[in-house]
Amino acid sequence: MNAERGTRNAEFALEQPHSAGAPSTLIPRSAFPVPTSGNWLRGARIAPIAVPMGLGVCEFGPEIGPYALDAGLRDRTAATPSGWPGAGRLEPLTITDVPPSLPSPLYGDPRLKNREPILTACKRLARYTQAAIADGRLALALGGDHALSIGSIAGAAATCERLGILWIDTHADLNTPETTPSGNIHGMPMALALGHGNRALATIAGAAPKVRPEDVTMIGLRDLDAGEEAFLARHPVRVYRMAQIDALGGFAATVARAIDELAASGVDAVHLSFDLDVLDPSCFTATSTPVPGGLIVREALAGLRLLRESTLPIRSVDWVELNPLLDTRGASTGVAVRLLKGLLGDD
Repeated sequence: MNAERGTRNAEFALEQPHSAGAPSTLIPRSAFPVPTSGNWLRGARIAPIAVPMGLGVCEFGPEIGPYALDAGLRDRTAATPSGWPGAGRLEPLTITDVPPSLPSPLYGDPRLKNREPILTACKRLARYTQAAIADGRLALALGGDHALSIGSIAGAAATCERLGILWIDTHADLNTPETTPSGNIHGMPMALALGHGNRALATIAGAAPKVRPEDVTMIGLRDLDAGEEAFLARHPVRVYRMAQIDALGGFAATVARAIDELAASGVDAVHLSFDLDVLDPSCFTATSTPVPGGLIVREALAGLRLLRESTLPIRSVDWVELNPLLDTRGASTGVAVRLLKGLLGDD
């Protein structure tokens, strides 16, 4: 697989993304030498990539999420007139062009709804992700629904020999066209990363699989379909369900354990994918797929700070499933931004 990856990287021509706006504080690139090791959550320049996509969940609202998140990261207040301390690392927002949805109710193929526009968008995101990492920048994909991970994982995998994935989510997203109850592709990205499902989606940026099952750690699962349970029974993915987290000492303790396991696994890069529906609906309502029994803000923040302070080679991040149309008071968007700042460095 490694030899194939070197070949496909040479053939994977990069597009030039377009950007909107400007960072709150611009710092010359020379202030950020290109890192070759370590955890890029700390110190590296941040390349925010908007993926305004609700195609994977077939709902309106997630496509607004990237702009709300980016605005929150760049916000200035009376208490912090210069903005969030990490804002100086933020580069201009790159916007991924996302084609329109196919007509409902079938959305093209009812087992792979909106496959063609999702394929197009994820190819673009893979290029932007690969280009950011190759330039020594943390690739931060702002969603948008979780189908975007098809592209971000593909781009991240194209830059390393062996990718590890830390998947923090209520759902495993391990469905395929044969097992999906809904046909919504936001329930398939992890299966595709492991080489299962639609070939065109699984081979974005080169050969499948993008990651080995033993290099995937999932935390927070509490709503799985029958096909996903069967998938996990057949593959050595590390899974920490919500029901296990308390027994292990809480979310932060579980994250610490996952950090140690990934560090010992031999991966040379880590992709973090954080789905905001892992939070409990009592503290976060602005998601299309809420499930009771999730994390509260305080424990989520503690675990994310552990990731920031770890020595894992984190090169890329997804921040997904914010639907501002479901956030009538703006409180959930504030939570999403606060947690993201905690991950990237809020002190």
